[in-house]
Amino acid sequence: MKLFKILLSLGAMASVMMSCKKDAELKIMFPERFEGKTVELIDYKDSTLIATSLIKNGEAEFTVAQSDSLKLPMFMQLCVDGRICAYYIAESGKAMVSDSTNVATGTKLNDKFASLIATLDSIEDTDDMYKYIEYTEQQYNANIGNPIGDYFGIEWMKYAEPEKVDSMLATVSPSFRNSRRVKHYEKTARLRLNTSPGHKYVDFEGETSTGSSRKLSDLIPSGKYTIIDFWASWCPYCIKELPDLKKLRAEFGNMVEIVGVAVRDLPEDTKAMIKKQQIDWPVLYNTQKIPYDIYGFSGIPHHILVSPDGTILSRGENIDQLRKRLEQIVAQAEINK
Repeated sequence: MKLFKILLSLGAMASVMMSCKKDAELKIMFPERFEGKTVELIDYKDSTLIATSLIKNGEAEFTVAQSDSLKLPMFMQLCVDGRICAYYIAESGKAMVSDSTNVATGTKLNDKFASLIATLDSIEDTDDMYKYIEYTEQQYNANIGNPIGDYFGIEWMKYAEPEKVDSMLATVSPSFRNSRRVKHYEKTARLRLNTSPGHKYVDFEGETSTGSSRKLSDLIPSGKYTIIDFWASWCPYCIKELPDLKKLRAEFGNMVEIVGVAVRDLPEDTKAMIKKQQIDWPVLYNTQKIPYDIYGFSGIPHHILVSPDGTILSRGENIDQLRKRLEQIVAQAEINK
């Protein structure tokens, strides 16, 4: 397995007479296939370009001038051809990134982060939002003040309860609080608050399979519980869960309907996937990012359960959690008879 070799050292550039920060000398070894390409060093929190370097003779070299707003260790990204090829924490020591992963190893913080992110990936595979939120919050609290904490704090903000996000932001440093990513996820938390359980669902417009205008409300049937499934043809997790969605719908018969909403997807790709997967529930096409800007979710698939009167009952639950919730609704209905 080919490996990137990342060599990071701090040069002693401070003056006795001046309180200057030390420059960070960064040397990165790349496989031959990257030869002649430009690599970008990106600040993760702000998505800002720190420096660029041409990969020559298998190496890219950076000298990063530290300042009050740019201090190592720091969570960064390496990008080639506009794509992220490595997430890593810039710190002294030798770090390595393989072709098969985008997480660096080889230094104290990078090794720790790689281990934590492996656990997070395994939780993500379970599609359990509550476990994801719990784990990211734990790791944020355990790593406040270092780059690992920055990463997990931002991940937690994507899904956490808006009130908790407000409480967290009241305690963080101004540099973290005012960073681009944090400001963005603070905004999405507000959107989630406005569309949280107990609120009516917010209507928006998309298209039919033939390109005619169609509203979400046109597809939601009266008298039924509706699972709004935000998905895309390019999303493997969305496609993987389709058999379970079909099974869930069949279990509850005429009580439940599913309405698909295709996000950030080309209509022709949506149509082809519907045919391939034999999706027989109504689908709203070509909504692009509109649902993100209304409901504030950060990833798909994302499910919102709506009652017959249009009230949001839950959001972000996986298939098993939706099944349990619907079973509770059925049980309560039997009690009320």
